[in-house]
Amino acid sequence: MVTSDQTTTWVLFRSYDGSLFETGAASRASTAVVAGLAVHHLLLRKGEWHLKAPTIIETWLCSFPILYSLEALWGAKNNMGNAFNALYLMSIFALSLLISIALYRVFFHKLNSFPGPRLAAISKLWHSANCVGAKNHLLLERMRKQYGDFVRTGCFPFSIRTTPTAAHQLTGSMESLGPNEITIFDPETLVKIDGPGSKTRKSDFYDFLWPAAGLVNFRDVSFHDARRRIWMQAVSAKNLPVYESQIAEHAEKWEKLLGTHADQGTMVPFRDMAYWYAFDVMGMFMLSESFDMISSSESHWAVDNLRRAMKILGPCQMTPWLAQIGFKYLKGYWLVRDWHATVNWCRERLQDRIKSDDGATNIASHLISDSIRNESVEKDENLLTGEAVVGIIAGSDTTGPTLTMVFYLLARHPEHQAKLYEELQQIDVTDREALKTLPHLNAVIDETMRCYPAIMTGGNRDTPPEGMTIAGRFIPGDVTIVSPRYTIFRSERCYVNPDEFIPERWTSRPDLIKDSRSFRPFASGRYSCVGKSLALTQLRVVTALFVSKFRFTFASGDDPDSTVKGLKDQFTTAPGPLKLMFQARK
Repeated sequence: MVTSDQTTTWVLFRSYDGSLFETGAASRASTAVVAGLAVHHLLLRKGEWHLKAPTIIETWLCSFPILYSLEALWGAKNNMGNAFNALYLMSIFALSLLISIALYRVFFHKLNSFPGPRLAAISKLWHSANCVGAKNHLLLERMRKQYGDFVRTGCFPFSIRTTPTAAHQLTGSMESLGPNEITIFDPETLVKIDGPGSKTRKSDFYDFLWPAAGLVNFRDVSFHDARRRIWMQAVSAKNLPVYESQIAEHAEKWEKLLGTHADQGTMVPFRDMAYWYAFDVMGMFMLSESFDMISSSESHWAVDNLRRAMKILGPCQMTPWLAQIGFKYLKGYWLVRDWHATVNWCRERLQDRIKSDDGATNIASHLISDSIRNESVEKDENLLTGEAVVGIIAGSDTTGPTLTMVFYLLARHPEHQAKLYEELQQIDVTDREALKTLPHLNAVIDETMRCYPAIMTGGNRDTPPEGMTIAGRFIPGDVTIVSPRYTIFRSERCYVNPDEFIPERWTSRPDLIKDSRSFRPFASGRYSCVGKSLALTQLRVVTALFVSKFRFTFASGDDPDSTVKGLKDQFTTAPGPLKLMFQARK
């Protein structure tokens, strides 16, 4: 039996006159091949294109009506034939472009001497596909074991410098670098790319959340330095007492909440509470507005949205162009919708802060004051919103997981709970200056950040045009260097028994450290964390307060290793659930 759909298809094919295979059509196909080659070698190999990925797709799709019209003039004389020919030419162009890119990357690229997966050399989509589960830190470790210290983990079109424009100010793409990528596992890498005198720059990796942009992902050096000066004023010694009192106030609220759980003998979802605390405090730092999650024992919808949206970065942090496509075409759907909802929430809070004149001490007020001085508040709206969003992420999505891992490791190693408790008996735990001097407290924090850094694989840098030498090997200019802290911090060249939690390596057992140069959890140099002091204060205050007040163990019936098994690399570290039982000390 012949269906109506089959009849329609037959009629359409009968109406096609085969003009695709005429001599004129063949010459047009040849032109499409040449066009694909030309676009690759004359256009895409120059400059950065990752932020223009949606435009490239739209331009290609818009070629259909143009080709259709040309076919109507010179090709087939019916609609179906015109459409077939237009789609054929579009396909030939795309195929020519992709084959040219693949052949160039496999056979003619300047990084061909570096080993690595062949598919990774062709496209970063291979990398994204292998990180759907957000386990990039483990993927890179497997590559190290297979290929060694220098691994070619990706390729983008080679580029040359072009003239900077104002539109590139925030991203720094004014340098017009579409870098190639080498992952280097040698401990010297972190010193070379961030140490004194380094000429490296932030790579296009930092455009993963564009158009949201903050201090963390400003790529233009001069613009970054100018904004960093404002942030440094905001977190200067003059303002630290305000922020430290907010840290202590929220820690005490959290302690009371834990006391309630201890009295009732109920399980504590510690990971979730750690995020509540970190976001509450960072909301105060940034906007003088707490999310009040610790007080209410409930998560805030904006934080839920943000944490869900960060899942995008599991597979997309290494392909910022793919994130741009998602942000452009999936605005009302899935995680992208959650992200935009949080951005809009921050925008509204910033508008309230701009209208307010309460004299509150917070980071946003310093940023707004700078815009007011420059009479550019309206023009800077997106800039200020981006700084607020990225600032909250940078301050909360790093402290939360680090606190989680501190308490996971203390629950896993109760002997260090006991040792830390004894040390805390010597001081007043509310004395923040005294906490800085406690050897074991600070060793526990350092060892936690070594085992589980808050940024496990991020922090990519572009080499200067003249190239640079790392661990005796020359890296060409305009190449992205990935230096995964997760692997480097566990290198046997740097530490004895690197996979073991041994806080004493930072105090009484210095022989367990072979090379401490690589330990840079807060980065260093120009791009070091401006909130390092506040982050360490939070870690010290919370850890000291809770260990002095409670004993804690893993909840019975729960898998104690679920925290590590569920660990994900979403630019920031995202631990699995941590469920603890707290008991008040007598």
